[in-house]
Amino acid sequence: MTPGVPGRGHRLAYSRLHVLLTLESLVVVLISVNRKAHGTLAFVADNEFLRWVEVDNMLLALCTVLLYYLVTAHVVHNGSKRWGKGLLALGALFTAGTYLYALSFGNHEITNYLHGRFCSASFPPMCEIVAFNDDVFSDVVFLTGFTLLNVTVMLAQALFPTDRAPLAWDNALLTVNALFIGAGITANIAFEKAGFDVWAVGATTVLALALLRMSPRQPLLRYYAMVYTAGSLATFLVKMQ
Repeated sequence: MTPGVPGRGHRLAYSRLHVLLTLESLVVVLISVNRKAHGTLAFVADNEFLRWVEVDNMLLALCTVLLYYLVTAHVVHNGSKRWGKGLLALGALFTAGTYLYALSFGNHEITNYLHGRFCSASFPPMCEIVAFNDDVFSDVVFLTGFTLLNVTVMLAQALFPTDRAPLAWDNALLTVNALFIGAGITANIAFEKAGFDVWAVGATTVLALALLRMSPRQPLLRYYAMVYTAGSLATFLVKMQ
């Protein structure tokens, strides 16, 4: 804290966190826009290997991973306690999550393009393989990587807690950004067949709430508890209809 300027360090740390979480929400919005925009259906090259919608999704996935890294680094840097061995474990967990997350996008975007363009009318054996990669395998890999990335951030906050309690304004911004991500989770799992995704989101919700109960003052634990609770409840309501 700077002498004579009470709370400057507190506000600066939270301002950076809010910027990073807002950028994550923006990426969720851009993913939705990318999927709905007709202009992204144009081919990237003359050989028609992919459309812009698939390439954009892979670039947005890169932005997502970078933001998760920056959030984790922010938490570790601003933590009042430091656990060296915990940092090593977090690095391994984040690396595994990043690999699987990237693998899922590489698999899904290509097979989704091939599936939609060449396999909509008939399903020969090759198209059945493409459809499985598009609808099942890539989904399982995505959820595994996505879960590991989010668990990494939550554990980082638990292992490197901040002694700066969020103010009312901080909680309001955390809630707004949490609802954006919760809506993204709902959009990805509520309108699909129930399977591995429901279990993954349910387990992460339980973990988020358990960590929040252990450390109720930590901002990112509040954020993730809201993200997954909102996503789980919205998904349940949609599935019940």
